[in-house]
Amino acid sequence: MLRKKNLLNSLLALSLISLAPAQDTLNPALTRIVFGSCCHESKPAPIFQSILAYKPQLFIWMGDNIYGDSPSTDVLREKYELQQHRPSYREICDLCPVIGTWDDHDFGANDAGKNYPNRVESQQAFLDFLREPATSKRRQQEGIYTYRDFGPAEQRIRFILLDTRYFRDDIGSDGDILGEAQWKWLEGALATSKAQINILVSSFQVVPEDHRFEKWSNFGKARKRLFDLLASPKSAPVIILSGDRHLAEISQLPTETVGYPLTEITSSALTQSSGGNPKEINRHRIGENYGQNNFGTLSVDWTRTPPIVTAAVHNLDGAPVRAITLNAPTKPTPPAP
Repeated sequence: MLRKKNLLNSLLALSLISLAPAQDTLNPALTRIVFGSCCHESKPAPIFQSILAYKPQLFIWMGDNIYGDSPSTDVLREKYELQQHRPSYREICDLCPVIGTWDDHDFGANDAGKNYPNRVESQQAFLDFLREPATSKRRQQEGIYTYRDFGPAEQRIRFILLDTRYFRDDIGSDGDILGEAQWKWLEGALATSKAQINILVSSFQVVPEDHRFEKWSNFGKARKRLFDLLASPKSAPVIILSGDRHLAEISQLPTETVGYPLTEITSSALTQSSGGNPKEINRHRIGENYGQNNFGTLSVDWTRTPPIVTAAVHNLDGAPVRAITLNAPTKPTPPAP
C-alpha cells in the first residue's frame, strides 16, 4: 500500500513538472524598460500611447506621479484615482509590472521632507496607487524605499528605489536625505546583489551640481556618503535614473569618483515639461538637455558579457532624441593578496 502511494505521489510530481512553464516564462529577462516622472493627473497624456508602442516589460514611476500638493489624503487619493483610471495607463498596467517611488508633489507639498506632517498618510495612499500588497514591508516600515529583482539568475536586474522625501532634512541644512535606517538598508541592497545590472532610482538628481533646483549636491555630506558607499568594494556598481527637473539629460562622473563611470539618465516630464533651458550649465552633462515632454528607456543586450545597456530619452512621438550606450558597469577585480 505504501509503495502504491509513493508511486502515485511520484506520478503527480512528474505531471506538475511537465505542466510548469519554463523559468524564462515565469521570470523573463528584461530587455525593454520604460521610466518617467512628472505626470499631471488632469492633463492629457498622449505620450502613454508612445510608451505602449515601445512594448515595455517594466514601467518605473520616478516621482511626481500626480500633482497632489495637498495636506488632505482624500485629495491625494482622488488624484491617484484619476491617474489610475486613465485608459492608456491602465493598458500599461495590463501589459507589464509597474514599480516606483515618489517625489515632493505626490508626497504632498513642494520640496517637502521629514517635517511634512502627513507623511504617514501619504505613504499609504501612494502604496495603494501602486497596488502594493497588504503584506508588503513597505506597508510596515517608515518610508517607501525598496528593491525589486527581475529576470533569471544569469540575466538579473536589481532596481533599487530610494525614498528621498520621508527622511530628508530641510534644504539649506546640509543634513541628511535618506535617514539611518534607509542608509543601512541601501548598504545591504548593494552588498547582497547578485544582479548583472543594478539600477538606482532617485527622485531628484544625484550627479548634476550647477543648477539652482533641488538636487543631492544641496546636501553635500549625504552626496559624499552616497559616493563613498558606491565606491566600496562590497557595493554593486549602478546606473542612476532620476526625474523631477521637467527636462531630460544624461550626466556622467569620471571613473575616479566611485571606481567606474557613474552615469545618470534624467527623464522628466511625461506631461509637465517647461520647454527646458538649453543654456543651463551642467558640467557633467553629455550632449544637450531636452526640454519637451519625454520618457526614458533602457534596452539591454544580454548576448554580450558584460551586457550592453542603451539608455535613451524619447520624445512625445516615441522617437529617441538623446541616447548613450554603455557596458553594464563592473568593478575591477581586486588584486590577489
